[in-house]
Amino acid sequence: AEHASLQPGGKTRVGVSFEIEEGWHIYAKDPGDAGLPTKIAWSGPRGVTFGPLVWPAPQQFIDPGDIKTFGYSGAVVLVSQMTVSPKAKAGEPVRVAAKVEWLACKEICLPGSAELELTLPVGEAAPALSTHAALFKHDRYQIPSSGIRSEKGI
Repeated sequence: AEHASLQPGGKTRVGVSFEIEEGWHIYAKDPGDAGLPTKIAWSGPRGVTFGPLVWPAPQQFIDPGDIKTFGYSGAVVLVSQMTVSPKAKAGEPVRVAAKVEWLACKEICLPGSAELELTLPVGEAAPALSTHAALFKHDRYQIPSSGIRSEKGI
């Protein structure tokens, strides 16, 4: 989470950080000619809502068989905005969960999944940034005009 706590009626960003082993990649919202998009299904208590995933500009890969695909290597964070109900009560924590599915490819493709959760306190004071706030820097989510970074040979 971008913030260490929540306020009633407040917003923060939540994300899933992927650390991808060298030589491997996962797929973007539009995976191209093959692959499956990475999926994150957010859930929380009544009154907590989640916006759509924000997808950083993908890289282009040429998979075996000269198949053009789009995705991420190295590290990527997929982010959604979370809004807390104005009726949320200070002192009552909010549990957020994410069901994550991905397809990781190198010379072969392997499906992966995880069920993650995070509990954040609700308070009246303005929330401080979390220790993970740098992952949510706004400029990381500005899609360049070309939209694609090229990377050959996977």
